[in-house]
Amino acid sequence: MRDTVIVGGGPAGLAAAYRLSRFPEQHVSLLERAPVTGGLAAGFSYGSYTLDFGPHRLHTAIDQEILTDLKDFLGDDLVLNRRQGLIRLSGKYIPFPVGPGSLLQLGLRNILKISLGLASARLPASESTNRSYESELQRRFGKPLYKMFYGPYAEKTWGLPGSQIASDQAEKRVNQRGPADLWRALLGSGTSAYYYYPKKGFGMIPGAYEKAIADDCNVQVHLHSSVEAIEWREHQILRVHCNINGESIGTDPANVVWTAPLPELINRLIPGPPAAVVQAVSSLRYRAIVLFYVVLDIPRVGQADTYYFPETRYPFNRIIEQKNFSPDMVPPDMTVLCMDIPCSAEGGVFSLSDAELLEMVMPGLEEAGLAGSEQVVEVFSRRFKYAYPIYDLSYESAIEKTMAWVKELANLWLVGRQGLFMHNNTHHSLYMGYRVADAIANDSRGSWDSELEQFAAFRVAD
Repeated sequence: MRDTVIVGGGPAGLAAAYRLSRFPEQHVSLLERAPVTGGLAAGFSYGSYTLDFGPHRLHTAIDQEILTDLKDFLGDDLVLNRRQGLIRLSGKYIPFPVGPGSLLQLGLRNILKISLGLASARLPASESTNRSYESELQRRFGKPLYKMFYGPYAEKTWGLPGSQIASDQAEKRVNQRGPADLWRALLGSGTSAYYYYPKKGFGMIPGAYEKAIADDCNVQVHLHSSVEAIEWREHQILRVHCNINGESIGTDPANVVWTAPLPELINRLIPGPPAAVVQAVSSLRYRAIVLFYVVLDIPRVGQADTYYFPETRYPFNRIIEQKNFSPDMVPPDMTVLCMDIPCSAEGGVFSLSDAELLEMVMPGLEEAGLAGSEQVVEVFSRRFKYAYPIYDLSYESAIEKTMAWVKELANLWLVGRQGLFMHNNTHHSLYMGYRVADAIANDSRGSWDSELEQFAAFRVAD
């Protein structure tokens, strides 16, 4: 029997545990610090509402083997929905994903500005050493479109000016490489217009994986549990010191799969890594998020599932109307809006009371035509310190230096958004979980570098 410790019970950790459970010689201990599995992909109940932690959808780009498993787990509860998104620009709502006629709704003046910008876009990559998210996207699409949408939205998400955001995020988050790709997106339609969603909330997905391993005697899921220290020597993790339900326990695993924030791993290694690695990891930062829920005493605000607000005058960057993902989640005579508010974890918005948050967002909700103060019945929030890795201009060198050292630990495997400091979608994290399990079960460490290269090429979809 080969023991694997999985740290973190989000999508990547749960998928790895499930996949390893398919191999009889594998024994798995999954450690999750929270009282439930799923991480940000989990859902929760609040009164008569079933809610997600912000906007979640399962994109149709999901690996087909994983989709088959989920269909087996969830059956008719996994539904294919058509996307119903809207972006608010210049006081108007425009359909998202973009399609025929989207730009026409911006008005002649904005169309002319955008067209001139597109005409002046320089398609050959710049040789400048000062490339950034801003310079890359302005090169592709010109300044007007960048300043109207791409720039403000990114700056709200990461809390940095576009000139200080790494240029690789333009590649990972913007699928259109230039004007021709943009026009094709505007004039066409495809599978991105649809997504999979469980009838009783996105939390059914991590719940399905947990249920699939619940009766397997070779898999133990430990909640309220964490890693205190990791001993290593000669390129091998030897012992993991855990706190499981308040009890300190040591284990000597054959493999460790780490999906928790990368700095937490480095801080728990005994002996500590070289000073250069510690310094590199200490420079990595995360953006926190406040999810603010507003209950309204009306049946529905509109038909959109998600509203996008790139303009900086709005304190939120996205709003979902939960029942438009699935009508089974909120009573027919009420509706719930959830606002996605990125912020710093230190003071400021993150420390505001719910009453103060309502005062902050209400003018924007009213101006956007989504709610009036007289309709608000109740408000509450959920807050997460590690929501988005921050990709500043120095992050790539810090990650490269860290990964070059970490990969020398032959039985340590990093996966998931937090473990790889990689902002991705849920289907990406599930895929990573499956692949790391296969690599462990087949003892194929030699091919892992190529898997990591594939993960690094993932493109994020909103």
